Parts: sequence; C-alpha cells; structure tokens
Amino acid sequence: MRILVVGATGFVGGHLLAECRERGDTLSGTFRPGEQLPMGDGVSWHGVEVLDSQAMDAALAATRPEGIVYLAGQANVALGNRDPVNTFRINAEGTLRMLGAMDREAPDARIIVVTSAEVYGVTAQDQMPVKEDAPLSPRTPYGVSKAAADLAAAQASGSGGLDVIRIRPFNHVGPGQRRGFVVPDFASQIAAIEVGQATPELKVGNLSARRDFTDVRDIVRGYREALDHGKTGEVYNLCSGHSVAIDDLVRELVDRASVDIRIVRDESRLRPSDVPEFRGDPTRAQRDFGWKATIPLERSLTDVLEEWRRAARSSTHLPD
Repeated sequence: MRILVVGATGFVGGHLLAECRERGDTLSGTFRPGEQLPMGDGVSWHGVEVLDSQAMDAALAATRPEGIVYLAGQANVALGNRDPVNTFRINAEGTLRMLGAMDREAPDARIIVVTSAEVYGVTAQDQMPVKEDAPLSPRTPYGVSKAAADLAAAQASGSGGLDVIRIRPFNHVGPGQRRGFVVPDFASQIAAIEVGQATPELKVGNLSARRDFTDVRDIVRGYREALDHGKTGEVYNLCSGHSVAIDDLVRELVDRASVDIRIVRDESRLRPSDVPEFRGDPTRAQRDFGWKATIPLERSLTDVLEEWRRAARSSTHLPD
C-alpha cells in the first residue's frame, strides 16, 4: 500500500514507519521544515507545517497515497496546560486542514486520524473500562483540542464523504519517547543517577493514579491493521484493557537500578486534573481487525530504561 505518515518524525511515527516497512508498503512521510531526517530509510520525505494547507496539498499530490495516518500534533498534556491556544490550533485546526487537503487531493484514500483517550475526561468507576460510545468530556486543554479534532474527523466521514477512521489510543510507551511522559521521565532520572550525574533521588508526582499502558509497537500495529480492515466512520480504542498504578511502574524501574535510589515526592509534578483510574475497552478493535496488545509492560519498561542508560553512558542528549 502507498502510505503517507503525517508527522512521521515523532515518537510514534518512527515505529509506524518500521511496521509499514516490514509489510512492504511504499512509504512517504512529512516532517517540519528544519528537522533533521534519517538517511537511506526508503521514505519519500515532504516538509509540511500542519497549518500550511498549500504544503499539505503538495505532499498529497506528490505521493498519491492510498492510506494516510495522521499523527501530527502537540502530544504533551502539560505543554497544553501552558499553551492552550497553540495546542488547540495545532491539534484541531491542523486536523481540519489535513482533511480539507485530503478532500482536494486524495478523496479516495483512507485516513486514520489519531486523537487520544484524553477526549473522555473523567469517567466514573462503574463506567470502566471506557467504551467508544462514552461521552466526550475532556478535562485538559490538550483533551479539548483532541476532542475537536475527533469531531472534525467524524464529520468528514459522515456528511463529508471521506473514508475516515478515528483511533483513540490510551497511554503508550516504548523506545524513543521523550521526557515529559511518565516512563521516560522516571527512566531518564534513574539512568542519570546510575552514572553519577544526579543524586540518588527519584522525583515523582502522584503515584496512586492507575493508567492503561500499551507498548507503542503494539499501537502502531493497530494503526496499520485499521488501514486494511477498519470500518469507515468507526472509532476505535487502542489499549490493553488493564490499569497499572504509577507506583508499580516506579517500583519496577527502581528495582532494575544498579544503585540504591530513594523515591521523593515532588509537588511540582502533581497534576490537578489527575483521575484515580483510567482504562479502556479494546473489544471493538479486536472484533473488527483482530488487534490486541501482546507486548508485556515489563519489556516496554526494560527497553526504555536501557535506551536512557545508553544515552547517559555516552553523554548523548535525547530530545525533551
């Protein structure tokens, strides 16, 4: 399949390109002008700002995709709290512009619009695991921006007549994820402590919250399966269906450390909108295209910690 990955240079994009490459797809990707690109990777690259409709039109006209996966956007909840206006523009308006470009240049293609489980907001305990028909009630600026993108995609597949599938991934983790997310935040601290770059204190926020974590390599397999077998106009959760306490993640990582580490509560890391538990129902994805999470969380944690250890030993600065 000819696939265009919009936002291909990010954490998820790199894993999706690898998944598609293994399947023999013809790959194109977009990047933000000025970004450094990998060489010799077999990807046709196109510089696109998500708010630049002309550049998006040109990328679609040049690549003639049969399938599009829209990953571009601002993915950090904390940054969304600090800069809600730009977060909304990038995530909501960017999605609208992408759908408009598709209508003009690739109306017969199928697009996967990736939003977020943050669109659900706070969900009562008796309503979990969260199903796709749960109301959208986001509690953060980031969640609001993704809910708007989700609704725009729904409209495009309804009265707009485009072949659109929405996917709402829950928390995902794996190699390549930047700081600003819970597991790389902890792993990077531990790696720095092990090589003597920091005092042996792991700074943490709310450890009682429970979240539904899935390995990013499982997530991108779901995106690719949805291109082949998802239903037009449908929305899918991608998640494990199980919640894990953040405290358990911390203990798992600290147990892997080569030195003794003390866990210290850092008030600046607390989020006022944290909900006690959040987990999703992946049944619809399993029913329609046979997807389920298979990679154990223990492997995900090990892979992330080893990546940050390599960076710490070589004094490599992984991006924030």
